[in-house]
Amino acid sequence: MTDFTPLPRVTQARTYRLGVTSYVYPADILTNVERVAPVVDDIEIVFFESHDASNFPSLDTIEKLRMIAARHDLTYTIHFPTDRALGSPDPAEREAFLASVLHIIELCRPLTPHGWILHVEGIRANADATRLRAWQRDTAPLLGIIAGMLDHPARLCLENIDYPFDWCEPLLNNLPFAPGVCLDLGHLWQANADWKAAVQRWLPRTRIVHLYGNDQTSRHYSLQRTPIPLVQEVLATLAGYTGVLTLETFGYDDTATSLHRLSECL
Repeated sequence: MTDFTPLPRVTQARTYRLGVTSYVYPADILTNVERVAPVVDDIEIVFFESHDASNFPSLDTIEKLRMIAARHDLTYTIHFPTDRALGSPDPAEREAFLASVLHIIELCRPLTPHGWILHVEGIRANADATRLRAWQRDTAPLLGIIAGMLDHPARLCLENIDYPFDWCEPLLNNLPFAPGVCLDLGHLWQANADWKAAVQRWLPRTRIVHLYGNDQTSRHYSLQRTPIPLVQEVLATLAGYTGVLTLETFGYDDTATSLHRLSECL
């Protein structure tokens, strides 16, 4: 690929750091960061790992990412893989996921990320009380191990996904460190949850907000699919927020049009 059309720049004043993902262009992480860094304040590096593929960068690439960040006053958020579940009923799967997370932490430590985003998966929204207790029991010590590897444990951010985020409250409040929150508005809209109540409750602990268009599916569409009044209402609820707001879309068109929609609403 040789044609890298630049992303539009959002020029309006804002209190938060504006971010996009590391998958705007059909290219590797480094190429995406090189092209996007002049336009935004933060880039979410999205990792994946499966039995036959992963996108973990080399140490040389990490150093290049660090230098780009220094040159552009850029920060990174790191999204851990979702290929396995930290709270799986299967101990082997939990151990494999933990090993992957710890490897990514060591790899990305030189980037001093603004936040490390974790889906605490392994439970369904219709789980009964017995399964819920087991999931909380299994995940709590693993979260302690992960946080213990971080230079700043509070930068570990648990993301709301497809089950009630209240289930994470013991994990957020009863550990010897204070994890942060990654508040994904698209997941709240998909679940028909009271997103304004969630923002009011969790924003004081939120380091990262994910925003994108949603049509009741798991697809991360352009923010242009979200009516202007709703986007404006979201931005009003985030007044004074100083963390990262990531337009969590994948691909050039969805990302560019999301930036346009955000500009329209500021």
